[in-house]
Amino acid sequence: MPAVSVTKFVLFGATYSIIDGVFGFWSDGRYFLFALVFLFSVVLPLGKVLVGIRAWISPVHPGSPAGRLLRAAAWASRWSMLDVFIVALLVLALEGSLLTTADIHAGLVLFAAGVVVSTVATHRLVRR
Repeated sequence: MPAVSVTKFVLFGATYSIIDGVFGFWSDGRYFLFALVFLFSVVLPLGKVLVGIRAWISPVHPGSPAGRLLRAAAWASRWSMLDVFIVALLVLALEGSLLTTADIHAGLVLFAAGVVVSTVATHRLVRR
């Protein structure tokens, strides 16, 4: 689902999803940025959801490995909005350019909502 569309010179435009941006770093040879954004945008959110599902299906005791993993997921969720913040900064920077505009689409809004919902759910599971 599209997250951001960028238009240059009013004629040339492209629409990007978060995954497009992540793999764009790879194709440009920016491997460190690819690894960093892939970790925060794909791996951590997916891992947090999987750990949350595991904790929801069966009880997790605080001292068990699953309990420690759930607490780690809750701690990592504090950084979950980092990639949404980066996209917001990118849109702000592009809007400051004279001949370039950037628009936010539903993909970014849904991603941000998913991050917030999964963060709240993970923290509630930890308190359970």
